[in-house]
Amino acid sequence: MDQKDPTIHNQLFPKKNIFIAIILLLLSITIASTIVLANENTVVVKANVLNVRIGPGLSYDVMTQVNEDQRLNVLAEDNEWYKVRLSNDQIGWVASWLVENEEISSENQRYGIVTGTEVNIRQYATTDSKKLGVVYENTELSVLYEEKDWYQILYLGKVAWIHKDYLKLIDPPVKQAAEESVSTQQVIIGNQDTNVRSSPSTDGDILTVAASNSKLNYLGTEEKWYKVQLDNGRTGYVANWVSSLSEVDTADVEKQENQKQRIATNLSEATIMIDAGHGGKDPGALSETGFLEKEVALSTAKTLQKRLQDAGANAILTRSDDTFISLNDRVYLAHKANADAFISIHYDTIEIANSMSGTTTYYYSKNELELANTVNHYLETNGTLPNNGVRTAEYFVLKNNAQPSILLELGYLNNDHDISVVNTQAYQSTVVEAIYQGLRDYFSQ
Repeated sequence: MDQKDPTIHNQLFPKKNIFIAIILLLLSITIASTIVLANENTVVVKANVLNVRIGPGLSYDVMTQVNEDQRLNVLAEDNEWYKVRLSNDQIGWVASWLVENEEISSENQRYGIVTGTEVNIRQYATTDSKKLGVVYENTELSVLYEEKDWYQILYLGKVAWIHKDYLKLIDPPVKQAAEESVSTQQVIIGNQDTNVRSSPSTDGDILTVAASNSKLNYLGTEEKWYKVQLDNGRTGYVANWVSSLSEVDTADVEKQENQKQRIATNLSEATIMIDAGHGGKDPGALSETGFLEKEVALSTAKTLQKRLQDAGANAILTRSDDTFISLNDRVYLAHKANADAFISIHYDTIEIANSMSGTTTYYYSKNELELANTVNHYLETNGTLPNNGVRTAEYFVLKNNAQPSILLELGYLNNDHDISVVNTQAYQSTVVEAIYQGLRDYFSQ
């Protein structure tokens, strides 16, 4: 048969056209269905800036942020959290109430007050889930949302649950604007332009290039890298071998006023300076099991900061990592922040091992006696270790501090029993709750 026969060609052509038309029709239906499906599984960000976390909960680390009106593709849902795909194909989780409702703020955030004498905080909304801590009567908690007989709350900076029977919703506390940070240190770039990276590693993505001799706000230290804040609000890392850290401004303690006054009338209005003792080249006491005072003091201070932030207070750390801060600079930071209270966290040792145990509250001036007595009352009432009462002392951070200040020794690192408990989250949460209760009462008087 001649394959070029025009009669045969004319017979086959209409069938080919029909086949092509069917394929195009099916393809267009598929594309349309995909578009509809994509639109049905996307959400629009309602918050000004929304954190994208590595898991479904506030306890998970933030991997990145997205901006208002950005559209996200939803892949799954878990306990009020959406698993989403970002434009760069990263996968993360966002809170559903921040893409469906207005951003949580001081104007619409709910608060509750504990009505039970001693109430357990749970990991999940069941009575048999893990107990995260204990709160006491009249404690104020930030309420995120509710589910059946439970409220989800913010506790130590993470989400947790409390039964509705023990929490009464109240009006949000009035809060004054306050500085989030009082860091006076800067990272000074060397004589050459320097990469600012997304992580403390030379493998980290380059966020920007800092000009030679420029200065960036210092946020902390991670191994051989300085964490810095950029002009656009993002954070990054600069290698310490191509930059240097400026000195902290110092205070002339001899010129400080002797009169110490309290202005805040509510804990949510207060600025609390939390001082983790020792740090850097100053390790403090060493326990027989190997952990250092500077480590456990910092861990306790960070837990206290989270607890006070839960209550709306402006809680600031003199150090947030293993950095040496002079005694003079600790006092200066309290003055610069105009702190309503200065709480110095320490753990003690004594010449004869096992001869002392428990907590002690120190103060210098009679102006701080009320603060010392109030905080110590809760350490004695709710603490798990013996309480040694309130004592006067001439510690530098107390004697030279123009802000109301106390120093807390929260256990002895050469006492066998104290060592076994103080370096645990359970113990630190307990003493932190006692300090919180004391500060709440102090500012409400």
